[in-house]
Amino acid sequence: MTARPSSTPYRDVLTLGLFASVLSAAMIQGGLGALLPYMGEDMPMSYTLESLHITGLAVGGGLASALAEILRRRLGRGRVLVLGAASCVAGSVLLAAAPAPAVSAAAMVFIGFGLTSTLIAGQVLLAALHGARGARMIGELNVSYSVGALVATAALPALAASVLGWRGFAAVPAVLLALVVLPLVLRGVRRTATDAAVAVPAGTGHATGRARLAPAVMLLCVVVEWGFLFWLATHLTTVAMLSTADAARATAAMWVAVLVGRVAGSRLMGFLRPGVLLAGSLVLAVVATVALTVVSTPSAAVVTGVVAGLAAANFYAGSVAYLIEADPVRADAAVARGSLMSGIALAFAPLGMGVLADVIGLRTAFAGVATVGIVLAAVSLVVTWPARRAA
Repeated sequence: MTARPSSTPYRDVLTLGLFASVLSAAMIQGGLGALLPYMGEDMPMSYTLESLHITGLAVGGGLASALAEILRRRLGRGRVLVLGAASCVAGSVLLAAAPAPAVSAAAMVFIGFGLTSTLIAGQVLLAALHGARGARMIGELNVSYSVGALVATAALPALAASVLGWRGFAAVPAVLLALVVLPLVLRGVRRTATDAAVAVPAGTGHATGRARLAPAVMLLCVVVEWGFLFWLATHLTTVAMLSTADAARATAAMWVAVLVGRVAGSRLMGFLRPGVLLAGSLVLAVVATVALTVVSTPSAAVVTGVVAGLAAANFYAGSVAYLIEADPVRADAAVARGSLMSGIALAFAPLGMGVLADVIGLRTAFAGVATVGIVLAAVSLVVTWPARRAA
């Protein structure tokens, strides 16, 4: 079966609801790195406790990935999207009311479960609904994530300084999800056939049978991505000794770069193979790691944030497109498997780096973990590169 133009409107209600769902949840997950220093002023935390919040996201994401195929078969992709949004509402409310770091870390499990469920079902749904535009739509979905994270990092300093504090900030996604996202998604699910198969484009797939190894690429790329997105602000305040305001500005610059990079990436995926995009991102990740190791001034921190954002921008969307290209017939299972492996890695890698940072310092720990991740990701990309299949 070859890919065909989709008859689905480019901006149907369900697609808009899916984009809004990811944007809203990203305000918590994507803004967590910038939020942690503010939370630490209210609830003092060690590096290990901070990393438990990242681990909570990973645990929730891993659970969602493990259950993805079961939920899809029993509920359908549409109802999985509703479940994902509801889980994010619960997590946002729990975070806003958290009396201690253990509770706020537990809230991240709900956020991780909800957002990962939405991304797994949503990205394959976009490929099914939009046919030849599928890869571009997956890229644009990740642009909506960047918008949410950027809004979060831009609004956080003002909200944290207000009477609402960081807790008021945490309540904003709950309101958006409950009042805007859920009605849109429910309306879209009623109007749309959400369980269509993904078309198989000519010239894709693994002729060598290495598709089963492709999720390792996603695992390693996502670890590198979130190393920057989660640890930039903490690295700048504790290693470079910059203020929380300076770190927030650098984090905002990073998310602007992520947004720009994802917009560009969504266009590039229209004609570049996903593996090429991932290779370019790994090169930028090397530059960002070196820059973060030596940064010492507020202006350099902003530049470092931009480079880190461009490096991280297309790891996730590129990895998902890479998996779908490798195994389009079993796209749901392939993306779920990659997400599960990534969730497991994110459950242990940030916690391991937090413990390591408490022992040898964050500068050395981050540089070491990032270097190992980048090298292994590059090797796995070379090993699993998909061969062109005859049309």
